[in-house]
Amino acid sequence: MEQWEASHGTPQQVALRCRIILRALAGQDNVAIAAELEVSRPTVQLWRKRVREQGIGEVWKIAPGRGRKPRYDQATRAAILEATLQSKPAGMSHWSCRLMAEAQGVSKSTVNRLWQLHNLKPHLSRTFKLSGMRNSWRS
Repeated sequence: MEQWEASHGTPQQVALRCRIILRALAGQDNVAIAAELEVSRPTVQLWRKRVREQGIGEVWKIAPGRGRKPRYDQATRAAILEATLQSKPAGMSHWSCRLMAEAQGVSKSTVNRLWQLHNLKPHLSRTFKLSGMRNSWRS
């Protein structure tokens, strides 16, 4: 646990949990630990209880329901990707972020993030095209 706390690759929230447990193992009471680490007493109690009941690996777990919730469901994201790969806007060769966003009812940033995540670049052609002027150098 001391190595986890000191490691540069350990997330800060995990390092804090390790500090709490290490101080608890050293015999400090909850109030002293909370004051020293500038956390609330219930936080100290929570982590002491979790580690006691579920083991030391619990400091690495994130409770379900935490974090930002996705704004669009999987079906919406799949529809954007499907439209990008399988269709073209009327009279155009490829989708732009703004056109796709308007067609799907989402923001252009959402479309751009999805395309980046899936490495989609609709503006780049997938095949090599020969120029109509390929033999002009022979003249």
